[in-house]
Amino acid sequence: MNQIPGILGGLTGVGDLLGRNARLFPSKPGLIFGDVRLGWREVNTRCCRFANALLKLGVGRGDRVAIYASNSHQWVEASFALSKIGAVVVTVNDRLSPPEVAYILENSRAIGLITARPQLASAQAAAARAPACRLLIGIDTGAPDLLDYETLLAEASDAEPLLDPPLKAEEASMLLYTSGTTGFPKGAIYTHGSTLLGMLIHAHAIGSRTTHRVMLPSPLYSAAGTAGIYCAVYAGSTSVIVNFDVETALRTLERERITFTNLVPTTIQRLLAREDFDQYDLSALDTILYGGSPIAVPVLREARRRLPGCRFRQTFASTETGTAGTVLEPEDHDLALADPACEHLLLSCGRPQLGVDLAIFDADGRELPPGEVGEIAVRTEANMAGFWNNPEATAKAMRNGWVLTGDMARRDEHGYFYLVDRKNDMIVTGAFNVYPSEVERVLQDHPAVYEVAVVGVPSVEWGEAVKAVVVLRPGQTVTEGDLIRHCEGRIAGYKKPKSVDFVESLPRNATGKVLHRRLRESYWQDQGRKI
Repeated sequence: MNQIPGILGGLTGVGDLLGRNARLFPSKPGLIFGDVRLGWREVNTRCCRFANALLKLGVGRGDRVAIYASNSHQWVEASFALSKIGAVVVTVNDRLSPPEVAYILENSRAIGLITARPQLASAQAAAARAPACRLLIGIDTGAPDLLDYETLLAEASDAEPLLDPPLKAEEASMLLYTSGTTGFPKGAIYTHGSTLLGMLIHAHAIGSRTTHRVMLPSPLYSAAGTAGIYCAVYAGSTSVIVNFDVETALRTLERERITFTNLVPTTIQRLLAREDFDQYDLSALDTILYGGSPIAVPVLREARRRLPGCRFRQTFASTETGTAGTVLEPEDHDLALADPACEHLLLSCGRPQLGVDLAIFDADGRELPPGEVGEIAVRTEANMAGFWNNPEATAKAMRNGWVLTGDMARRDEHGYFYLVDRKNDMIVTGAFNVYPSEVERVLQDHPAVYEVAVVGVPSVEWGEAVKAVVVLRPGQTVTEGDLIRHCEGRIAGYKKPKSVDFVESLPRNATGKVLHRRLRESYWQDQGRKI
């Protein structure tokens, strides 16, 4: 990691990117959010002001500060401002319930929480349960008992904060929270060095350019969201931030003459399904980057027909590998559509990105040859440094420089990797990860529920949908709707079951453990995929 600054043109910290962009592209549009349009110099000035306000409030190097808010230009500013002063950004899913947010605050020992109006009530409830969280800063909340973001900026200096000594590449910059196999979130630690190197790797893989006008619809707290904004800032691209819905996305693509965006196959389908899709002028759109799952051949063919000038590129990575993983190039998509013998490439997540090693390992840690299925692992200095305050989980996920992703895959003789199934029971619904145990804990609290197992089942719209399989207590009755409503306010909305089946018993092994895999397979028998 000592070589990172030299490789990246002297950058030592993530916050340096904004100062560089302000010098190189001072008046070029940097961040656009709704009616707010900020040039790079203005973006950097606002970040410096917030950074200096945080210093005045006693936020110091290494302190953790959480951001629990919907997408906005302030989210981006706050993230880079924290990096400028050596504080650590803690990402929080803006759809989590107060107990879930409180867990992350307590686990990270965050001293501050930045929130916005839609999350205000939940943020206040969560902060009240986290004694270390002494600062609560509101973005457009209008709450009198919160520090106001814009007021802090107005009263602060716009001088560039200077750290003495300067940041080192190995210092933590972000805790990117993800759920573990136990269902409790884990904070993947990213350093300034690994983040900057990850930006370089990913920017090359996805073809980021200074001239791009990028629409960023992914939640900024997520791995996809942070990858998107960091790479856009790294390249100096104009970044247009939205909170995704179909109409907003289409209007933004047309109005801002967007050239590049990142989506998931589900959202691509939702865009194409709009009756007025063809009324929007999307002729500027050059590239759609997608991930999360392979794209169905009919969907890709329709997208190419209706967006004839647009290229498609897929990437695969995980929260633990940041932006580093594989890439399926536009040329691979073209070949798959043109030659029936190559159509199988669309089931692939591609080949390793530049500077990234990938391998398939068996349960004993032996690397497997082409054709054999095992766990896909990633080796690069852009990987996480480990899990925050969780050495046991770190030891399980990292082995001799490799990060084990938990995804089962194979590679072919040409170096293409194909995801087959997930090692654990995680459900991927749309772009969101759901661990069954999180949902099971909530449902188990219902007085009518004797036992429950949660699995992912096939869904045309979401890829997978959350299903609860419930055994009722003797003499108890409850409806599907009752159990779904029971989850409201206890877990994020996307984690709630979409459906509930009632059974006499759950399949178990000899030790009494519920066999989620067997239960799940009963719903996937007639499907041509398992993921």
